[in-house]
Amino acid sequence: MFPPNFKDTLEIPGATVTIRTMQPEDRDIEHRFVRELSEQSRYYRFHSALKELSPYMLERFTHVNYPDEMAIIATVPEGEGERQIGVARYARKPGSDTAEIAVVVADAWQGRGVGTCLLLNLRRLATEAGIRHVEASVLPDNRRMLGLARELGFSLKALKPADYSTIELGKELDDGEQVD
Repeated sequence: MFPPNFKDTLEIPGATVTIRTMQPEDRDIEHRFVRELSEQSRYYRFHSALKELSPYMLERFTHVNYPDEMAIIATVPEGEGERQIGVARYARKPGSDTAEIAVVVADAWQGRGVGTCLLLNLRRLATEAGIRHVEASVLPDNRRMLGLARELGFSLKALKPADYSTIELGKELDDGEQVD
């Protein structure tokens, strides 16, 4: 099944940001986006020293398996095309109504509402796909993500027991919950 053709805009000082469904033809802008993230932002997102996406990862990230997976990206105009400045995605845990979510925003665009807009729209799309609970694994020193999660009503689910290196957050989704 194809993902919904979702589109929204976010007006921020100096830019109009388009939030839309990730498409297979976004391969090049997704590859560039991840490669140009700071080392810290890549580490916070992937929990490893990843420098760029492998061909397999790039294929998986740009070809979502809706409704079990969904990805939306934030873009701004650049020349004749667009530049990706953020991405949010969910992946349903097999046989459940729970999904793992992740979000990352380009360093220059952090703190401007892009991550919030991505997650609010992803939450709406997840609810429409039958997701009732979302979870996120966050590194303890990723203060921006922890603050955003707190702002959006996530609660502490657990610390990863082996070494307490990851904070597990969770949130129940409510069909009637306001997302604007």
